[in-house]
Amino acid sequence: MKKKMVLLSLIVATILALSACGSAPKSNKQYNEAEQPAETTSASLDELKPEPGAELVYWDMKDSYTDLLALEFEKKYGVKVTVEDVKFWETLGRLGTDGPAGTGADVVVAGADQLGPAVKSGLVLPNDYFEEETKEITVKSAVDAATIDGILYGYPRNIESYMIYVNKELVKNTKLETWDDVKAFAKQFNDIPNNKYGFLYEPNSMLYNYSFMAGYGAYIFGKNGTDKNDIGLNNEGAVKGMEFFRSLKEIFPVEITDLTEDIKVSLWEQGKAAMIIDGIWNAAKYKKLPFEVGVIQLPKMPGGIDPVPYASVPAYFVSSYSKYPNAAKLFAHFATTKEMQLKNYEIRGVLPAYQGIENDEKLKEDEFIQAFSKHVKDAQMIPSIQEVEFFFQSMPPVLEQIWKGSDIKKTLDKAVADMKSNIEADH
Repeated sequence: MKKKMVLLSLIVATILALSACGSAPKSNKQYNEAEQPAETTSASLDELKPEPGAELVYWDMKDSYTDLLALEFEKKYGVKVTVEDVKFWETLGRLGTDGPAGTGADVVVAGADQLGPAVKSGLVLPNDYFEEETKEITVKSAVDAATIDGILYGYPRNIESYMIYVNKELVKNTKLETWDDVKAFAKQFNDIPNNKYGFLYEPNSMLYNYSFMAGYGAYIFGKNGTDKNDIGLNNEGAVKGMEFFRSLKEIFPVEITDLTEDIKVSLWEQGKAAMIIDGIWNAAKYKKLPFEVGVIQLPKMPGGIDPVPYASVPAYFVSSYSKYPNAAKLFAHFATTKEMQLKNYEIRGVLPAYQGIENDEKLKEDEFIQAFSKHVKDAQMIPSIQEVEFFFQSMPPVLEQIWKGSDIKKTLDKAVADMKSNIEADH
């Protein structure tokens, strides 16, 4: 699941495309109140049935799991599913244009943080028939992430966040409880002429650096990410978080834009980086490396403060353009059953969104899953309201400015002012 919650910088372009889409179907509210067929309600049928002759198109990053999922669904319901390879940070953007043209998917996978614009544009149907069951089986934070204005739209698939991967052969018994420990190790390990680094991550990624700000008390939007008028990205905590961020320069003797994800991963896989920040989406791949890999929490910052990382929720969404909404809802639900979430874990190594699944026998011995399942309990979900796009527009540029020495408070103040102006103009 590379490029991800990667995702974040690319989401901006995707989100912006939605508002420029062609004619949309009637709103979800209109659909529910005026057009919803009686057979799709749980009150009128014991079991939802696929429409006669239904065939589905499913957009996801195609691999052995998506092929298995399509095959198992067809075996159970007799509905053919065609998997088309579309990156999950691009699915909703494409649906906005392909849906009206009649060439869009029936079911797509997308980050729940993209939900706000999708709902506003009328692209997805509510998760109505399976709402109660989804809420019962799914981790609450994942349900909340897939909900807008009290309406559940998504069928959460897994939870994503990031930690520090450690090459145990290089780090050995080094103490890594604080960032001072990490810095001390990196300074003695770094061998720049030979491209060896004690610690690597992308310093120009807001995905990772927001965790430092949030740890000290910054926030994107108030009221758990729902209040667009309350922005906490230039408060005292945000400033302290950026001060810490800039302090990492002492172990990164490179330009901020030179250290990309591809470079990081390449050096890590070659055994030239002892530690990296990366997401659970790469866990399965890293388990197969020719050296022993472990994971640790993000260490404490000055003052004994823990960083607060992002978490995001990839979920299935049913297109409001689908000719077969019953079959599409059945497929989205089937894909999030415990059986299929376990299959997704086995193949991809992801952390399922199924309530309590970390206690399953298959997962109890998985060091990565156990660590990540504890880790995400303290993580912040990326807000799903539409206005989060302006965060991704305004905040990433401040990283390079601050890294190069600009006044932190003034730089953050300007970014927040830009966000507020854009939000106001959008309404």
